[in-house]
Amino acid sequence: MSKSTISTRKVLLAGTILTSLAFGLPVFAQDATTTTTATTTTTDTTTPEKTTEIVVTGSRIRRSEFTSAAPVQVITSEKSTMAGMIDAAQVLQSSSIAAGSGQINNTFTGYVVDGGAGINTLSLRGLGAQRTLVLINGRRMPPAGVSGTVGPVDLNFIPQSLVARYEILKDGASSIYGSDAVAGVVNIITTKNFDGFHIEASGLKSEKDGGDSSSVSAMYGKTLDKGSFLISGEYYEQQALTFKQRDGLACPQLLRYKTSDGSRNDRIDPRTGNYKCYSAAGIFGGAVIDGYKGDYYFYAPGHTSGPLNDYVKYDGTGATVVWEDDNPAAALDTTAISPVKRGSIFAQGQYRPDWLGGAELYTELMFGERKSSQRSYGELFPYYSSFSSVNILPSQFTPAQQAAFGLGPHGLYAQPVSIYQVNSSQKVDLGRVLGGVRGTLKTWNWDAYVSYSKSVGKYDSTAVYADRVNWGTGFDQNEFVDIPECGAGAPAGCVPLNLFSVTSQTTGRLSPAEEAYYFTTDHGKTDYSQLTAEATITGDIMQLPAGALGGAFGISFREDKINDVPGELSRAGNSYNRTSSGITKGSDRLSEAYGELEIPVIRGKFLFEDLTVSLSGRYSNYDSVGDATTYKAGFNWAVDNIFRIRGTAGSSFRAPALYELYLNNQSGYLSQTSVDPCINYGQKGADGEYKVNATIRANCAADGIPDNYTGSNPSAKIITGGGKYLEPETSYATTLGFVVTPPNTGFKLAIDFWKTKISNQITSSGGAIVGACYGRPEFRSQPGFCDLFTRNPGTGQNAFAITTIDGSYRNIPTETTAGIDYTVGYEHEFNFGRLSSDAQFSWYKYYISQSYPGGPIVNSQGTIGQPNWVGDVQTKFRHKDWTMAWTVNYTGSASNLGFYGETGGNAAGTYTYKASVPPFVTHDLSLRYRGKQFEIIGGINNIANKMAPEIGSGIYAGSASRLGNYPFSSQYLTGIIGRQFYLNVSKDF
Repeated sequence: MSKSTISTRKVLLAGTILTSLAFGLPVFAQDATTTTTATTTTTDTTTPEKTTEIVVTGSRIRRSEFTSAAPVQVITSEKSTMAGMIDAAQVLQSSSIAAGSGQINNTFTGYVVDGGAGINTLSLRGLGAQRTLVLINGRRMPPAGVSGTVGPVDLNFIPQSLVARYEILKDGASSIYGSDAVAGVVNIITTKNFDGFHIEASGLKSEKDGGDSSSVSAMYGKTLDKGSFLISGEYYEQQALTFKQRDGLACPQLLRYKTSDGSRNDRIDPRTGNYKCYSAAGIFGGAVIDGYKGDYYFYAPGHTSGPLNDYVKYDGTGATVVWEDDNPAAALDTTAISPVKRGSIFAQGQYRPDWLGGAELYTELMFGERKSSQRSYGELFPYYSSFSSVNILPSQFTPAQQAAFGLGPHGLYAQPVSIYQVNSSQKVDLGRVLGGVRGTLKTWNWDAYVSYSKSVGKYDSTAVYADRVNWGTGFDQNEFVDIPECGAGAPAGCVPLNLFSVTSQTTGRLSPAEEAYYFTTDHGKTDYSQLTAEATITGDIMQLPAGALGGAFGISFREDKINDVPGELSRAGNSYNRTSSGITKGSDRLSEAYGELEIPVIRGKFLFEDLTVSLSGRYSNYDSVGDATTYKAGFNWAVDNIFRIRGTAGSSFRAPALYELYLNNQSGYLSQTSVDPCINYGQKGADGEYKVNATIRANCAADGIPDNYTGSNPSAKIITGGGKYLEPETSYATTLGFVVTPPNTGFKLAIDFWKTKISNQITSSGGAIVGACYGRPEFRSQPGFCDLFTRNPGTGQNAFAITTIDGSYRNIPTETTAGIDYTVGYEHEFNFGRLSSDAQFSWYKYYISQSYPGGPIVNSQGTIGQPNWVGDVQTKFRHKDWTMAWTVNYTGSASNLGFYGETGGNAAGTYTYKASVPPFVTHDLSLRYRGKQFEIIGGINNIANKMAPEIGSGIYAGSASRLGNYPFSSQYLTGIIGRQFYLNVSKDF
């Protein structure tokens, strides 16, 4: 059997398992497991509860989930509320089509992400938020955020209290909806035809401190003779969770084990006698680096053995065990989950005036504001020459000897390392105004609308004046030369920067005069607007023997504009250890025409209860990248009233986002130690192990770099900008599904195979390019990352220094993913109540990518953060006014073993560490009482208080990222927060 063939036995086995779930959930809960997913194929009504057919997304001619040619996942408000979810981002990111990969959420404190800090995005199939189209009532939701990389939709602006259901098309659909619909489409359907006044309040309270969330909302609607209207308001707040509030975040450990007997091999902290805690925030402070030897000295009051009093050497000189004091207490205040406050108002209405002859005017208005903030810590580690008045590292040579050794006038430099608090905040306001008119013309329905949206984002962040650091240290950090300490030309008020002080080394705090002189707040602003106009007509074209030939045709226009003005220091390139950012400004226009046909082929014949073929196509013309065409074909074959086979095949298209085209060159300087893996690559740690792996050592040696190269050179310049000559991404997607819906059984089963291949993917690698070059076994034998940076020769000034790195956006070859989705539903009405169960699981076969032409094809599927299996099951039982719901969330096992050299242990074979995780399962339980005008739901999420699995601190390029001791991936967030208590109360008037 070929590698591309999915095992029939695997399909049948999985189908059998999932079928049994609907009938044997208690057994499943003990033996299997699930993730925080909210998916359902049924929707509950009030009295009595029964299954209703759901109209779905994916065609202008819509079907129910189990009769659609394209696979669709439906998440009802009933399901998400009973699962204890009060946030749209949580609902969507935990769906099985999204939970197979990590999502951008409020844990990305201090990270640079598209749309800026505080954004929550959705990446279907792990293909990226920019390849997921988000609609609200069938029309595009606009981008929102801060920085020059605004592009994805921010899920914070979805009015969760107004959502009736989410429809997720699990297939590419550019021919139906246009650009960005590569991985799939999310259509947010809001509540319609509501009469009365509704108020609701929800809250999630953690058993431990931190991470609580709450929301309040109100909705008023009225149906009139000639129309209706609805208006709602919502306020939501997410409280911060800091590293110190969870043991697994506050004390990251190596988690290594001896091969000989399995006992812990972690280092012991001599102060506590316990296993060593490393930096919770990924930084260290309270240290001095010997730039000549590369030795680290950590602050240790009273220590006198060694070259520095009150300091102990990294390798244990003067101590019985290694002492690395690199976990500053202040850094424990870093926000693991960022606090967010947001409010929104949403209104919709329709009116049929007499003068329009039966046509209807309609409108949607949306206004929202998001306030988010993050607290992290940065490092100050400037160079000081040996002649500095505050440098405590003694020079081992006289000035004459230093000159003789060719060390230059700055002599033997030192780097004190001190931390400082970085406070960042964002305030994003989004407005969207839509107006349209719709009506009928004989047997045709027509609809035309215009929509305008604008996002205004303001963002602030702590910054350090780079030029003042130069003057305060008496050393130009970029040019690597001495300058007069606070000499002529220094900005007024200069005070020497003494990072060797006890206060700086122990707390990261400077003197009031130093803090006032070196620190500031940088203010930026981002405007993003989108204008859309669209007209569509749908109806029956003609009658065919098997039924009516349906058609839908339309035209659309869209214009996007961005204007991002970073803070003054960023624009001037004067922010220490950060990139400079210019003004990003640009626009793009698009005109499109599209059409769709639904052709009934056979109906009412043996083995052909119904066979329908659908065809769609779209022509798009962009000012930026020219024109493109996309197409899609599908079939929906009902063999009889039990079995159905469906499938689709088609192309999709994504034009470059504005930031990918127009991002102003962001140039900055990073120290050689920040970007060059070849620095001291021959150096071993205290455990006798090399600090870098064998592949990097071999490649550095192949470039002629000595293994004791110290990197004592000027900083490397990183350039990242838009790609003027970018080509659009193209993709091809296929699905094939089998549906079983036996009548009068309450049972439904759907199995859908899917595959998506993206070509000309647009990406930027930034400063990681150098590590990507030296970390690859093929090294320079093929063009790729090694061609994107320059390194000086080994002779002359600044020998071996990396001078420039080009991290601009560019097209790379391919990215392909494939798998199978399983959907199972069961319901049964007993004399004493109604039982219903829904399960949604996804099996991801592979996720392969190629970063450059001729480069290796890498499969990351199955690694930590990309498990092969994800899904959930929710079982409900209703008795009169009471309903109990049990939700099981499953994230499959994952392993990084074999990924980019990951072995799960050191080369010498003396210790191992966890590079794999078992399945992660949580259980949620809730109980609802529903009266005539009052409803209350109480529950417990993660009822067993299941903690996320721990992984070890890896030493290879393929090692998994960690948040504390846990995998840094959104699937495990509930295991970091722990048990939460849930309450929802609502009242109708």
